[in-house]
Amino acid sequence: MTRTFLTGVALMAMASAANASIVYNNGGPNASSGNDATAWVQAEDFTLAAATSLAGAGVYIAGFNGIGAYTGPFNYFIFANNAGTPGSVLASGTATPTITDTGTPWCCGGNAQLFRFNFASAFNAAAGATYYLGIHLNGDFTRDDLYWVTTAANATAAGVESNGGTFDNWVSNGQEHAFFLTAVPEPASWALMIAGFGMVGAATRRRVRAVTFA
Repeated sequence: MTRTFLTGVALMAMASAANASIVYNNGGPNASSGNDATAWVQAEDFTLAAATSLAGAGVYIAGFNGIGAYTGPFNYFIFANNAGTPGSVLASGTATPTITDTGTPWCCGGNAQLFRFNFASAFNAAAGATYYLGIHLNGDFTRDDLYWVTTAANATAAGVESNGGTFDNWVSNGQEHAFFLTAVPEPASWALMIAGFGMVGAATRRRVRAVTFA
């Protein structure tokens, strides 16, 4: 492989890493418990130190017999803060998550699974403002025993839940849940990606031109 080709691949890898940057991490799964996200909408608060354009999130899900009860869709919400509980819906959508087995055994069967997803459009979070990330799995509010996995206690408030997803009956679920938020790539990251594609393409074209037939 040529130096140009390898340099292009390296630039693309650097850009890919930047694209996936985590800007808020509530903690990884401790797999000791969870709260059902099929009969309830579950929500966790977050606050960012700097204004950030959020691209998506990752949450950790588990079930008594694995996640075979997950049939879709996967719905997410971003709520405003209303005196310590979720308020108005600022953004929402249906996502198709990428699901990865973390290999971390859950307390009650199977492993914690990472559901990573993108928002339908970027959400511009203000510096210092508190928001809530909410999730709901499957199409109705029948209990299918799919749980947002807990994380270790931290400085943020415990999660809250709304039975039936009516958003007028929030109560504390008493636990912290594992999730993270990702940011929209900075322009410099896109520039790296474009440069990488260009260099790989140029190297490939040169290799094609160099092929001769006997």
